[in-house]
Amino acid sequence: MPGKVQSYPSASVVTKSQPGASSLYPVYVVLLLIICCAESVAFSLYNKYLFSGPLRAPILVTATHQVCCFLGAFTVWQLSPPSFYTRKKITSGKMWTKILLIPIAFVANIGLNNLSLKFTTLALNQLIRSFSPVAIAITSYAIEGKTQSTAKALTLALLVAGVVMGVLTSPDFEMIGILICSASVLGQAMGIVMTALVMGGAKVSLHVFDVLLYATLPSILALIPMAGGLGEFSVLEKAIEEHGAGTILGLILAGGTLAFTYNLFCTIFIKLTSSVYYGVTGGFRCSISIAMSFYFFPQKVTALSVTGIVIAMVAFIANSFFTMRERLQTNKQKPGLEVTAARIAEKERLLADSDA
Repeated sequence: MPGKVQSYPSASVVTKSQPGASSLYPVYVVLLLIICCAESVAFSLYNKYLFSGPLRAPILVTATHQVCCFLGAFTVWQLSPPSFYTRKKITSGKMWTKILLIPIAFVANIGLNNLSLKFTTLALNQLIRSFSPVAIAITSYAIEGKTQSTAKALTLALLVAGVVMGVLTSPDFEMIGILICSASVLGQAMGIVMTALVMGGAKVSLHVFDVLLYATLPSILALIPMAGGLGEFSVLEKAIEEHGAGTILGLILAGGTLAFTYNLFCTIFIKLTSSVYYGVTGGFRCSISIAMSFYFFPQKVTALSVTGIVIAMVAFIANSFFTMRERLQTNKQKPGLEVTAARIAEKERLLADSDA
């Protein structure tokens, strides 16, 4: 989603005249994909550790992540060549109004998701978050009239069955955390639909770093009062007394670094290939996070809950695959829409991920 559509390299398939001509190109792509997926999983694990242990202040920490993302995006804006990123200037008051919808969606999506980690297990959190394709499909139909193919509709039905089975039969079922996480999924779906007004239109296209520059500061202004209302500043003071200011600062900076570098590496990967290809990894990343959560955290499971998790993850991966195939077919049939399709896919990646 660069400022100028004609400079958007991720919207087309790599040709021999592009970096793909290098024999090391596949190595770079695979390495970047591994880094992106590893950071996504690591961030989920890290947030769960932080919000369940040394610093139980998820909203306040999310605000610090936004500070780091803003500073990182500002640095990229100042130092990167125009071929990598050129800031999009916003001159329309209407566009500013639409852009300010993004922080609202961010707080409802990422803020609530991180808050849910304070109350529920990471496995249940990720399982509920995998419900997002269903929520997005319902919201898109209600607002845009968009329908799903038969194959995708079947995967969505299986996804619903798997999530319901996995959540309701889990010994770790906890109503408050589940409700908060479910609200974050709804916020995510609404955010994607609202942001389509900004990133999917012809009047303006936003790069991921544009979003970080323009939307992070309003997000911080929304998160800080929320953190205060939840008493998280008192939690921060107690954490500093118990663990030391240096340790807490290090934990906060580590999370902020993960938040920014994840966006940075994903952007590089998308520029080398296409956001369409990255989107298909969602189910795999979710599955790995759930599997590793049982290794790192004390969680309980039953045969029915495991069955539900497996059904949900298979359906999630299949839905991602069908989505990717549909977009690739659309690009082949209507080459003129490749840039728009890529922008929409990256926009969904930005809002759908619960890592920043």
